[in-house]
Amino acid sequence: MANDAERIKNIKQGLKCLRTTKRRTVVWPATLYVMDFEFRAMLYDISLGGLRLKLPLPLARGTEASVRVKNKVTLNTRVVWCAGEFIGLKFCDPVDVVRKALGELSTGLDDY
Repeated sequence: MANDAERIKNIKQGLKCLRTTKRRTVVWPATLYVMDFEFRAMLYDISLGGLRLKLPLPLARGTEASVRVKNKVTLNTRVVWCAGEFIGLKFCDPVDVVRKALGELSTGLDDY
């Protein structure tokens, strides 16, 4: 029987197979805008498809928001998952638009 570390490794490998873009682990400041509200957050990983934020506020799947990354660029997103204090956001814009908007921040995030 597999131990917990082996199970976690297998889950991570399975998830990697489902992803279409590379992710980068980061610790960047971000601001999440939902309607007229503004929330300070921390960005923990990013890809050309979306990002993961830590925000102690649950948001419903499908909620539309924009995210300002490192006080440099703002991108349109949609909430795709929420688990505890973490939120997964998918970019609403095409990959080429996201890549151009991120500029040098997108280095190393090309498709698999």
